[in-house]
Amino acid sequence: MYSKFTVFTFLLLSFHFSKAQKSFEPGYLVTSPSDTTRGYIDYKSWSRNPETIHFKASSDEKVETYGLSDIEGFGVHGENYVKAHVEVNISATEIDKLSSSPVPEVIKTVAFLLVVNNSPKALFYLKDKDGKVHLYIRDKDGPYQLLINHRYLANNGQAVNVTYYREQLKNFFADCPGLIADQRMLPYSQQSIGKVFDRFYEKCSSQKAPVTSYKPTGSSIQVGVVAGMSSSKLSFEGSVEPELVNGDFPLSNKVSGGVFLNFVFPRLKQRASLYNELAFTSYKSSITSQTTYSDNSYSKVGTTFGFGYIKLINMIRYQIPVGDVKLFLNGGITNGRAISVTNERTTEDRFQTSAPTMTRKVAMDGARKYEFGLIFGLGVTYKKFGFELRHEASDGMSLYDKLKSNVKRNYFLLSYRLLEK
Repeated sequence: MYSKFTVFTFLLLSFHFSKAQKSFEPGYLVTSPSDTTRGYIDYKSWSRNPETIHFKASSDEKVETYGLSDIEGFGVHGENYVKAHVEVNISATEIDKLSSSPVPEVIKTVAFLLVVNNSPKALFYLKDKDGKVHLYIRDKDGPYQLLINHRYLANNGQAVNVTYYREQLKNFFADCPGLIADQRMLPYSQQSIGKVFDRFYEKCSSQKAPVTSYKPTGSSIQVGVVAGMSSSKLSFEGSVEPELVNGDFPLSNKVSGGVFLNFVFPRLKQRASLYNELAFTSYKSSITSQTTYSDNSYSKVGTTFGFGYIKLINMIRYQIPVGDVKLFLNGGITNGRAISVTNERTTEDRFQTSAPTMTRKVAMDGARKYEFGLIFGLGVTYKKFGFELRHEASDGMSLYDKLKSNVKRNYFLLSYRLLEK
């Protein structure tokens, strides 16, 4: 079951990613200031501003590549980009590489800027290939002005942050007094400075909304419940306790369930998430062996292990939209703490005509209550409902190097999302 499940998951992932490398969505190219071509753009959910894009005029047309030398801009997935000749601040930001000059080092370049707000006052965003963020302001059809946030090393060896951008914004919005109430509390970020532009349109502009406005998709949190069955198989391996190593513990089928908290990441079209679950799962399984000496003499030994765990399950989940449903794959780790334990060995001895005698003792001295495991699974969601198959391999209860315990579990689970925000 384990190997087949692994192979199936691998094949499904391979198939999806081979298809998902190209994800064309409706978009447009600006080939000249007065000419726009509509079609489909391979949307990559860019974490850094792209320098080239893939475009096709229709779904069955040949894919063409366009770059900074070919087009004036493009738009896809609610993101609009314009080509601009701008300055970028290339000053080092690492503490051991800081410049001793309070004047930043800037160079000129050409880039596709993401339009955050536009008309009559505009804000643009650039995250370059090195991961450095640059913000630009523009008044009507004027030049792009780099907002400068510079860090340098002073003579006393202290790192100093010079927030030139706050004075730049104050001058830029001089016709709207009081717009920035406390400049010292204004971080250098697209979200914070974008809110200043939003207030400008609300407070000082006859145009109450920008022509173009981009709001980055934030992460969402899903909360729900999950319940179903777990099927657990206990086994041992090692050079001691042959009755345990050779014992065939039967499957234990029990009810399992809990609550989940799923953090959906904004990038990757909200397909990736960090799934967390607090759940209860348990198993109880016994083996029996008998040694017969004669018709009326025997020794019968029964061993029972049963553990009920509260488990914290942490997995990375990836969703694959297929029509109205979403397939998902996930994998991660489990940490469990036993809240109920059965650890018992019973021996029934009988010698000829005497009455049987029963003795009881622990089956394993010092059985631990902590359990660690690896887990993966696949499933499907439709609206608020979900179904999932999981496989978990954990290290059981044995503390001994010469006697390893293993617990393999398969889960069959239904889920229901209570809320999303």
